[in-house]
Amino acid sequence: MRVAMAAELEGKPIPDGNPNQWADRTKSRAQFDYDAYAEVERWWTTGGGRRRIEGLARLGAGAGTMVKSRL
Repeated sequence: MRVAMAAELEGKPIPDGNPNQWADRTKSRAQFDYDAYAEVERWWTTGGGRRRIEGLARLGAGAGTMVKSRL
């Protein structure tokens, strides 16, 4: 860990697999480098969300209840 901390302080590039998970560039890119809005849109248009909302609406249609959505 001391070697990793010293490398960070000196500004040396740190290879993949850094013990400090926040400084591990590869892991950070894999976890956070995506467009969340695009992923939601893809999920919605492929039927994931739409199918669920329509299914809930069919279940509540006969009971006179209204299905509310946050979308």
